[in-house]
Amino acid sequence: MPIRMTDDPQDQNQNDYNDDNGGGGGRGPSGPGGGLGALLPLLLGLFKGKGIILLLALAAGAYFLLGRGNCNLGELAQQAQTLFSKSGYSFSPDQFNKASVYEGLEDDANKNPLPEAVSLRRFAPARGDQGQQGSCVAWSSAYAAQTILTSAATHQEPDQIVFSPSYLYNQIKLDGCQGSYIQLAMEAMQKNGGVPLSQYPYRDDDCNRDPSGQFSNGRSNTIHGFTRLTNGNTQSINIRSIKEHLAGDAPVVIGMMVGQSFMQDMMGKELWTPQGMDASQVGMGGHAMCIIGYDDRKFGGAFEIMNSWGGNWGKDGIAWVRYGDFKTYAREAYGIDPLPQSANVAAIPLECKIGLVNNETKQYIRLRAENGNSFSTVTPIRPGTRFKMEVQNTTECYIYIFGQEQDGSSYVLFPYLAQGQTKSKHSAYCGITGYRLFPKGQSMEADTIGNRDYIAIVVSKKELDYNALNKSIASAPGSTYADKVNAALQGKQSRAARYGSVADGRIALQAAEGDAELAATVVAFDKQ
Repeated sequence: MPIRMTDDPQDQNQNDYNDDNGGGGGRGPSGPGGGLGALLPLLLGLFKGKGIILLLALAAGAYFLLGRGNCNLGELAQQAQTLFSKSGYSFSPDQFNKASVYEGLEDDANKNPLPEAVSLRRFAPARGDQGQQGSCVAWSSAYAAQTILTSAATHQEPDQIVFSPSYLYNQIKLDGCQGSYIQLAMEAMQKNGGVPLSQYPYRDDDCNRDPSGQFSNGRSNTIHGFTRLTNGNTQSINIRSIKEHLAGDAPVVIGMMVGQSFMQDMMGKELWTPQGMDASQVGMGGHAMCIIGYDDRKFGGAFEIMNSWGGNWGKDGIAWVRYGDFKTYAREAYGIDPLPQSANVAAIPLECKIGLVNNETKQYIRLRAENGNSFSTVTPIRPGTRFKMEVQNTTECYIYIFGQEQDGSSYVLFPYLAQGQTKSKHSAYCGITGYRLFPKGQSMEADTIGNRDYIAIVVSKKELDYNALNKSIASAPGSTYADKVNAALQGKQSRAARYGSVADGRIALQAAEGDAELAATVVAFDKQ
């Protein structure tokens, strides 16, 4: 591989998830508390709804061993029963790692300025109450996020189109109706969509109704896609990525650890302030909610979060959490892709500028136009030069990168598959528009083999099977890599697309509305 993908140096403080955790997310006046509360979610997960008497006996023993024998067994049983019946959100590293990582915009105020404050409240439905069912994942994903996303895209009144949490929850429930994972919710909304609450009413006493009879209706309301909002393939949630989604009218579903101060103590309050044992996270359980806004000035910088515990919680079912507290207690965050500007792919124009940024100099590797859609470096690059791709797009698109192998065949550079991976951790979708520098966590590197390398950059209006396309490029006829790429894309590639060089060395690409579904460029790298 003359141009290969190599890992960037990793921050030792940012590691992949290597342990499991979980918790409850239902509403209730008596939440987890003290050392016992920290043990109960684990015990409940182990017993999976069976042997509750044995569970209570074990919990009581643990409670007294922890030095809290001043509570009688009846109170203890009530606390255990409350947590047991209200478990709603579970965190699983394996599930979270299934999601592709969002390729965020450059953190540059000049290139990608963000508003000081954004709120999607006007697109949000009236605050509902999940009641006694542990369905917070479905409420945050379908009732809140999908409704907000659709209302923002279509400008319909949210309460007229509100999506059913039961339709989603009944597909993704865990054994014994003990909550679910956000990843499962996202996958179900992408596959089976959503149906209006009026067509599939919510019941907190039944999660066994079969929703499959509504799939044909639901699939007309699928989400476009989703990504995890982390700093590369790590456990660190990226605050800026959340803001970028909100600024693009795209809500964010989160899983967060909460305790007693987040429950009854929040009735009528606008801001959540962690208290007591919260700092140690002892006695906390998991809860899924939807971020609908942010304000860099309010409370020193905070997220606006919509809950599913009725209008009495917070202020009309909404409260603010400071950025610092969010980073401490949040476990995962999923951004839902903005809906395409048009359901008609042909009506979407393609317009973007593509640059190759040298990691060392932070400058563009200058490119000049050759024949047709071919470009080359103005001056040769040194072997070992590491660089990333910058895309400035004004319309949503997908970006793919291929390279020419030494034997003349083709290989996939992006979305990058690390050794042993069967699914890339990177998302090819650029739905949040702006300047994007990618991939996160890796860079392209020129090796020492030969004196000229080639890559192909494909910009598409819709998602492609990049492995199948790569095989087509490798087997296509042609004496040059550009010939093979163009032959493989024949019939799909825009014939009227315009390609040119920008003064700063980038490529400018433009295809008009109604044109073909994609455009491609081939870049030759001279090496010395």
